[in-house]
Amino acid sequence: MIPTRIWTKAAPIMRASRGTRSLPVLAGNYSRIRLPSSSLCSTPLRQLSTSSPRHVQYTRFPSEKHRHPSGEVMDSRMKIVIAIAALGGTYYVVHLEQVPETGRWRFMDISPKYETKLAQVAYDELLNEFRGKILPSNHSVTRHVQRVVSRILESSDLGQLRSSEPRRSLGEALDDFWSENPFTSGRPSGESSTPESGGKEWNLLVVNDPSVVNAMATFGNIVVFTGILPICKDEQGLAAVLGHEIAHVVARHASERYSSSKVFLAVAVLLQTVLGFDFGITNLISTLLLELPNSRTQEYEADTIGMQLTAKACFDPQAAVEMHARLAQYEKAHGATSLEFLRTHPGAERRIKHLEELIPAAYSTQASSPQCAGMQDSVNRFRELAPRWM
Repeated sequence: MIPTRIWTKAAPIMRASRGTRSLPVLAGNYSRIRLPSSSLCSTPLRQLSTSSPRHVQYTRFPSEKHRHPSGEVMDSRMKIVIAIAALGGTYYVVHLEQVPETGRWRFMDISPKYETKLAQVAYDELLNEFRGKILPSNHSVTRHVQRVVSRILESSDLGQLRSSEPRRSLGEALDDFWSENPFTSGRPSGESSTPESGGKEWNLLVVNDPSVVNAMATFGNIVVFTGILPICKDEQGLAAVLGHEIAHVVARHASERYSSSKVFLAVAVLLQTVLGFDFGITNLISTLLLELPNSRTQEYEADTIGMQLTAKACFDPQAAVEMHARLAQYEKAHGATSLEFLRTHPGAERRIKHLEELIPAAYSTQASSPQCAGMQDSVNRFRELAPRWM
């Protein structure tokens, strides 16, 4: 008799009890063997899929530099800065020129035609600023200053003063040069139209203000304050001052300052953008390292050109050295700063030394001028006879 296998009919499929895991059914509707969950591997079972196998796709993640938003902003900012710097550099190079009298290279983007418009604006501002203090054109001091200015302008073919007033002789002007009453009737000394392009006609304003020891010239407008006259001492010293100021106009230093201010501002903005400096700090750096040194360079250049102008006008070049020595004493007595790097003008000692180096060339210019031959003989004779009268 064949032994009969005993099979147990499986019970209906039910949810596995908590804490157990069921094995898949092998065949039929037979009972499941329940095993404790601890007997199974802890690795989760992977479900089978009937779909075709897929290749694993790898995704390349961007580096931190490119993924970081601030890095992208910085790259865009640097591109803009580089582009602006390239355009600015090209504009700067295109507008470079040499000063005809000295050969110095500089940046200049203001045309002489535009200077004519600036001259009108500057002249109107001067009239408004010094209204009530301008000496009339027929005043003795004004006439004396006019005479020196005209002599410098005409000897170098720079033009002439706009004035319809007749000139007086030097003796007539000196008789009441230091008149106690500085005012007489008449129109202001500078009341005339604006100088034409090229500086062929100039305006002159003599301002009665003894507290201002200064003289200036810009865009063909010359301003002389009465406070500078005691420092000048005489006609020769006055010529040294006026020659220097006229030289600023001849070299177009005012237009150069207007042009250079754009460069200084661009440098300050560039330092602020690239290095993150505060604008006040960048402006200070630009002033100390660029603006003030350039101003002192212009002063040296005006001394060089001015001495040649006065020499051609047959004034004594040595008077410039003596005048600046007196000016240095005045500044020292009134507490002027001795730190040259903080000043727009060179120090007195260096400036006097520079002027002394220019004297031989100035005397050589006078020696080659026929107009100065007779006048220099008169000056030498006066110097020989002067000790006998003292």
